[in-house]
Amino acid sequence: MRFRNLITSSTVLSAPGIISIFISLLSIPIHLNQAGPENYGNYIIFHFILMFSVNLNFGIGKSTVISINNIPNKKKEISFKALIYTTNISLIILILIIFLYLFKKYLIFDYSEFYKFTLYLLFGSIISIFFISLEGILQGNRKFKLLSFFNLFFYSFSLSIPSILLIYKNFNLENLIFISILIKLISTLMMMIIVKYYNLIKKSDNRILANNLKKNARWITLNSLLIQLYDLFDKYLIKIFLGPIAVATYSIPQQLTGKLSIISKSFSAFLLPNLSKKKIDNLSFNFSLQIFIKFIPIVIFLMIPIYPILLKFWLGASYNDTILNLTKIFSLSVIYSCASHILITKFEATKTLNRNLKIEFFLMPFFLITLYFLTSENFSLLLIGNLILIKELILLFLRLKLLNLKIQRNNSLFLYPIYFLIMLLLSFYNYYLYYLMLLPLILNLFRNND
Repeated sequence: MRFRNLITSSTVLSAPGIISIFISLLSIPIHLNQAGPENYGNYIIFHFILMFSVNLNFGIGKSTVISINNIPNKKKEISFKALIYTTNISLIILILIIFLYLFKKYLIFDYSEFYKFTLYLLFGSIISIFFISLEGILQGNRKFKLLSFFNLFFYSFSLSIPSILLIYKNFNLENLIFISILIKLISTLMMMIIVKYYNLIKKSDNRILANNLKKNARWITLNSLLIQLYDLFDKYLIKIFLGPIAVATYSIPQQLTGKLSIISKSFSAFLLPNLSKKKIDNLSFNFSLQIFIKFIPIVIFLMIPIYPILLKFWLGASYNDTILNLTKIFSLSVIYSCASHILITKFEATKTLNRNLKIEFFLMPFFLITLYFLTSENFSLLLIGNLILIKELILLFLRLKLLNLKIQRNNSLFLYPIYFLIMLLLSFYNYYLYYLMLLPLILNLFRNND
């Protein structure tokens, strides 16, 4: 029953990711063909920068989930305080918007372009931090179907619908960004109405959330900031040194394969409230980890040989070998990343996220310096992609090591990622050996793992 609930709820939460894959398959070629790779590269960069705004939520969303499940009888009061804290942060951003307006009005030189896109970022930030807090309220109350619906609108539709509209009208970059922000605003307002309709908030001066925020929020915020830095810095440097067309070539396979992470985040969304309870459910945690280490990789590796056919059909004239090879590399990278999402959820629920941050801070300088060197010296995108892959593998191993005593069959969890790395290498040079190594993975699924 426990596993059935896990699979059912995670499937519901994964639905936006599955739908968004099909929407992306439609929207990306349209954007590339109608507006060109440079426009698409700049459009994607704007959204990656906007993703930084989740850090301005300061961990309120996830702390709300944890607090609600720590003390369920106070969940309405906790939700109310979450929205109050979010409103206070939004007011500070609003003051900044007013200051920028006055600065522009009375300044002699013109900086209209910078001003317009900065306004979109600031308004998008206010919308995003409210969405994250409301998401925490629905997640804490296990409204997984509603959460799935709103995630589809906020993350997928807001990114893809403007690109699809290029069929009907030749929008410029600013128009596309405006439509995207508008879709995010509508989905957030709808979520507010739902939270009110289900009576999920109650006015109170309760200090439960404040106490959890003091203990956990700084680590959640720092972890989110590091994740965003890791996710954005490579694209930002590629844009500076290699140009927006290179960003488009690099981000298309990363965007496509990255959809798999929505599934792991869906499992995490189910696990976080359960692991936050006083009686921790480690069986569901271990089961989730096995899915992303043993089952999903087989599906990915079965598809890799037909990547050329699929990508040529999908991208048409925009297809090239660099996109194919990057798609292979990022397919494995995202497998490691998905397993890490499950591990990070354990740290968040047990309020030990600072342990995870230590390894990220340790690795970050080496990663950023190497990334800067590769981009500034105009090394190939494939080498940059391999750097991302190595970074994800090292982080996965270090996180597994930290949770060594809490994970069943830990040795196999170290062996599988190495095995996958060898398979990726064979996919470039020898498909006969590749299929031979795939066979033991498939047979292993039929073993008795009880």
